[in-house]
Amino acid sequence: MSQVTSSARTGHLYRQSIPQLGVGLLYNPSLELYLEACPGICDYVEIIPDMFWTDRGNRQQERFEEIESWMIVLDKIAAAYPLTAHNISYSLGSAGIFDKMYLQKMQEWHQRYAFKWHSDHLSFVKVHNDQQEEHNAGLAVPVPYDYEVLDMISGRINAIKRAISTPFLIENNVYFIDLPEQELSETAFLNELSDRTSCGLLLDIHNVYTNAVNHHFDPKEFINQLQLDKVIEIHIAGGNEMAGMYTDSHAGPCPPEVWDLLDYTLPLVHNLCGITFEFHESYFHLLQFEGVTRELNRAKAAWNLYHT
Repeated sequence: MSQVTSSARTGHLYRQSIPQLGVGLLYNPSLELYLEACPGICDYVEIIPDMFWTDRGNRQQERFEEIESWMIVLDKIAAAYPLTAHNISYSLGSAGIFDKMYLQKMQEWHQRYAFKWHSDHLSFVKVHNDQQEEHNAGLAVPVPYDYEVLDMISGRINAIKRAISTPFLIENNVYFIDLPEQELSETAFLNELSDRTSCGLLLDIHNVYTNAVNHHFDPKEFINQLQLDKVIEIHIAGGNEMAGMYTDSHAGPCPPEVWDLLDYTLPLVHNLCGITFEFHESYFHLLQFEGVTRELNRAKAAWNLYHT
């Protein structure tokens, strides 16, 4: 396992070294038997920590209850693979409230599992009423790309980085409505956010492809506009069409266009440390063990062209 160091390659992006892991899987329940049956099939496992506990809400003193049966599985995975964390509940774009209890939980989990890096989305999932009671929107809602939001999210990422001593990455989001009169483009927002906070970028290629299909732009040009030396992780996935829109549903295998974009991107991201294949467990029937292995092997072949 090679190391990417701040002095050698990332231009002081991080103070600590970042391991080049290879090709990983985003864990879901359909993969428990697969990982047991095929040891070493991937180089690392990415987890969504929120899957492993019940969150009673921000007004409860005993808020997070870890699910015992799921924790047994997680501990087995942690004993066999390096772990990265892909969070869904920092909710960086929530107006007014930043979830410090959630950050404390992630501090505890990082001490327990030593995540190689962790990440969340350029979006929000939590909304609050006048009594600061929390409600979940049920999806990652995109943020407006303006300077007020940039200031807010920058402060929150800096708080995360002070609390947890492992690299933090921000992922480009899917949007279905293009907000008018925004002050920044998505790529300019991501670049400025990374410059201000020294966070890395998690480039979700399927998200780029989804937005390109729905909003009719060139996905390669979008990728070209990013500061590609900040890209530490890439996500690949599949999707499907619903109600006339192409969705980031993680529906089984990657489409050919995603593999094409991966091939285009890999020579440009010199600090890349991992490619993660993700799919939703409800689409496991489209893959089965053989299909998951096929997607991983294709990603490994692409990785090996540029990381030998």
